[in-house]
Amino acid sequence: MIKTDVDLFNPDRICDSGQIFRMYRAGGEASVFLIYSGDKRLVVSREGREVFFHCGDDEYEAYWRHYLDMDRDYGYFASQIDPKDDFLVRACAAGKGLRILNQDLFEMIVSFIVSQQKQIPSIRKCVEALCERFGTLHEDKSEPDGQGTSDGRQAPLRMGTDKSWYGFPTPQSIAAGGPEGLKGLSLGYRERYIYETSCRFIEVEKDLRDAVAEKDFETVGKILLSMTGIGEKVAECIKLFACGDLDSFPVDTHIISIMEREYGEKEANVHSKQMQGSLPKKMTPSRARERVREVFGKYKGFSGLVQQWIFAYEISTQKRR
Repeated sequence: MIKTDVDLFNPDRICDSGQIFRMYRAGGEASVFLIYSGDKRLVVSREGREVFFHCGDDEYEAYWRHYLDMDRDYGYFASQIDPKDDFLVRACAAGKGLRILNQDLFEMIVSFIVSQQKQIPSIRKCVEALCERFGTLHEDKSEPDGQGTSDGRQAPLRMGTDKSWYGFPTPQSIAAGGPEGLKGLSLGYRERYIYETSCRFIEVEKDLRDAVAEKDFETVGKILLSMTGIGEKVAECIKLFACGDLDSFPVDTHIISIMEREYGEKEANVHSKQMQGSLPKKMTPSRARERVREVFGKYKGFSGLVQQWIFAYEISTQKRR
């Protein structure tokens, strides 16, 4: 079992950040989370300021350390924030312990295709349905509930019958099901997107992974945009959460609202209101993207982390309201 601090890894912040759709709160007296990636599962528990990853040292070093992005110095990025930007300072402080996970490429492609025009609970339901139909069933062979771990600590509570779970499908398993194989999973028009993109991924996987390895994110973007159902915003999400491109900055409705409210052109808005006798014109997605480059372009090398800070802060603020 690996121990860390909540300021370095805050599972609550990450679970609600919109970057991962197979991370769940397990319930029980303790703060317990389940993270699924491919055919792997990690139990994470929090007790006060201490956070525990319930896996062996070998598994942690071989997989979860990189996946959880534990080697990156997020404190350094926080120290580079402009202290005059009050909103970003607040968002950064509230986002302490938020990390950008290094998730599986194909899993992110499919998950963010599913995410279009859906709320997070619906996205998770669809993703789990895909896993149950096309993924591999796994059995948890760890100690029964309530037994101690190797260091004498109590094992975290499990979620219901979650001693078995399904891994994420491979592109081959989805493609083999044919266009009709995705029926009945509440995917709607996304059925065609997922099937065609699975087939396309098989064709371009080597080129795509080579481009990711070389950090040739321009080529990565072009390949992603050649896939059915992937537009600019989804491609940016995939590059940020699966390809290591920390300069990807997805712009969705939440980011547009933030840019309009916190970083809008106030003088132009006042003039517009006076001339039209009504509220200022809403910021368009294209203008929001321009404004993002103008405001956050100075954070070269970690503007994607800035996106996560302000996105997570916006979501948490909406929940409090």
